[in-house]
Amino acid sequence: MEKAERERQRVFLICARNTLDGVYPPLILALQAVRAGAEAAIFFTFDGIHAIRRGGIRRAKYFPPGILGWIPGIPALATAMMRRLAEKRAQVPPPEDLLEMCLYEGVKLYGCRMTVDMLGLKPEDFVEGVEFIDAQCYMERALRADINMFI
Repeated sequence: MEKAERERQRVFLICARNTLDGVYPPLILALQAVRAGAEAAIFFTFDGIHAIRRGGIRRAKYFPPGILGWIPGIPALATAMMRRLAEKRAQVPPPEDLLEMCLYEGVKLYGCRMTVDMLGLKPEDFVEGVEFIDAQCYMERALRADINMFI
């Protein structure tokens, strides 16, 4: 068993934004990696840390590129539209469901210790199952990964 565990491919993804285009890719890719037999983990840092706070991923918005993203009210409309399109056309669950699926299927979730400290957050602010690591610990894991992506 231990030998088989070591032979599993490892995928390590970084989520640095709590926006729809920041959380969908790492959640979907990590989930698919686990389903393909790999070990998968996501490192949440900077604004991405809010995705693993209790209720935080529900607040992920979509900001259209260019001037549209700056117009008041447009991000809220764009967010509702993108969530609907993801669910109806692409059959992709909402981010909060994907996060729960990741936890259930064994994706490891890591919160950036520096970001947590900078923002004055506490472990109880986060969903269950999150482990907090620093840059050194992240790098040790990332160097062992077969795939490491900043999304």
